[in-house]
Amino acid sequence: MTLSDLIQQTRFASPAHEAVLNVVATDSYLGGQMSDTLAPFGVTQAQYNVLRILRGHHPARYACSEVAERLLDRMPDVTRLLVRLESHGLVTRERATHDRRVVEVGITDKGLDLLKQIDAPIDEAINRVTSHLTAAELATLSELLEKVRTDQA
Repeated sequence: MTLSDLIQQTRFASPAHEAVLNVVATDSYLGGQMSDTLAPFGVTQAQYNVLRILRGHHPARYACSEVAERLLDRMPDVTRLLVRLESHGLVTRERATHDRRVVEVGITDKGLDLLKQIDAPIDEAINRVTSHLTAAELATLSELLEKVRTDQA
């Protein structure tokens, strides 16, 4: 479905407005696809993101603030998210020995096992939504999106 069909608008203030609206609409679509894929596992996108971050650093631990810095989607209450993951046995949180003010978080074996179960369905969802794009188109898409996000004067 084209953006014009989706929002029932054929004229845009500028090509930049149309492009930004396309990114917003696509973000919503992709977010829905990921949420639908994660729902059977009882995990939200934010929780999945935290678990992926922790798996990438395992067996080492991150300070809670380091997890917050690495999140794809910034959120104000990372502590609440971590507490919820801990209550499900997916992460552990404990005070750092070097500084009692710092809380460190790590992924548990249960969290690692859950990610193993989720990996294939996530890969399938990503392949499904990008299957009509060539490798060159995907590289260009990534390049352009990164340019929008990082090349600010």
